[in-house]
Amino acid sequence: MIDAVYEYLLGLALGLSLAVPPGPMNALIAAEALKTPLHGTAVGAGAMSADATLMIITYFLYRLVKPYVSYVYFIGGGVMIYLAVLMLRPSRITASAHGLGGVLRNYTKGYVMGVTNPYQIGWWLSAGLTLISIMGVFSIAGLFTGILAWIITYPLAVYTGKRYLGGRYEIIVKTVSGAAIMGFALYFMYIGLTLLLRGVLP
Repeated sequence: MIDAVYEYLLGLALGLSLAVPPGPMNALIAAEALKTPLHGTAVGAGAMSADATLMIITYFLYRLVKPYVSYVYFIGGGVMIYLAVLMLRPSRITASAHGLGGVLRNYTKGYVMGVTNPYQIGWWLSAGLTLISIMGVFSIAGLFTGILAWIITYPLAVYTGKRYLGGRYEIIVKTVSGAAIMGFALYFMYIGLTLLLRGVLP
């Protein structure tokens, strides 16, 4: 029983280490949470589904995909640039953006960014690989509990800030989030280009 609790708490800590650090995913969650907390959580749910996908790929196909992982810098950077441009350009909020269709689109955004995000992929090839190699089911449960807790509380906090601080807060969050995603995209593209010029990529 004690071992199970230890494994769960270790997985919980690792889940928070994956979900909490500032990055493009949290920037996207913050921007979408300005609509409603559910929209931000939908992005996070997509990212969590991406983590489940990456966990399976890491466990079963690690040796096969490892030589090509570096190309994700280009793919992920391209996806992030696209999302940042959509976020930063002036747009009118339609009814569908607040409905089920908008929530499903946000889930898709989170999933696509997650499976192409070099940070998430790198995490699974390092800490995540260690986790699934030496730990049991309780650690996996703790991992996804940590992610779930973050994607529920973080969007709620962002939306609460909008309610109390008004329109200027919304503009600041959206602008900073879009700029952050664009910055990470350019950084990842730079790393990919550097690896390519050095002949590291196959």
